[in-house]
Amino acid sequence: MEILESCEVFVGRNDDLEFSHTKVILKGDSEYHYAVTHRRFRSIDEIDPSELTCIPMRTSDIWPEFPTSFTRAPEPLLQNLYVKRPSSLSYGDSKTSTEISTLVLHEAQICETLRKCPHPNIAQYLGCVVDGGRITRLFKASEPFDRLSCLKEIRSGIEHLHKLGIIHCDINPHNIYSHGNSWVIGDFDSSTSEGEKLGLKAGTGGWTKDQFKFARRENNLYGLAKIEEFIRTGLEPFCT
Repeated sequence: MEILESCEVFVGRNDDLEFSHTKVILKGDSEYHYAVTHRRFRSIDEIDPSELTCIPMRTSDIWPEFPTSFTRAPEPLLQNLYVKRPSSLSYGDSKTSTEISTLVLHEAQICETLRKCPHPNIAQYLGCVVDGGRITRLFKASEPFDRLSCLKEIRSGIEHLHKLGIIHCDINPHNIYSHGNSWVIGDFDSSTSEGEKLGLKAGTGGWTKDQFKFARRENNLYGLAKIEEFIRTGLEPFCT
């Protein structure tokens, strides 16, 4: 089996963080599995799949079926562009963690709407990468966020979303991307229509208001203010 991803999980204990386990995602010929081990590894190369107890993952829980009305990414894939892959590291941790495909399909739907209403400060969505009739990745014309951000352009992108009735719900530096000399907003798996109750995923600790339950414009503006503070001080907001 091929190891795709791994991460260490820590838990709070006695006012400190303590290692709990390592989560591993593996792929066989066309099947996916996850495993939990209480060992720690210096690199992914040290992990021996034969020593793990592998639990099957349903592909339908991670990758949704591709709707024919959606945009298919161009083939072959262009170079130096951002391809978003759904992470399955949380799979099996909770009931909602097996609904990753719902998040992927939701984000693709938001991107399809934005594709019809483009804006220079919204990441350009080029379509879905499809494998076996399922959406496996989202293809966007941008590069990962580096170090600087133009607040004026981020605000312009937010205002465009608001005009379309879309609330991003997760404005933070990790969702801001460089594109040439411009900055664009991306990552729409938390996004929803203004006024609606939040979905399976919403917000990042420290960058969003605590206990917000509905999609409001102030959620985006709060994230923008935190980004401005981060750029000015270089310090990330404290997450409680």
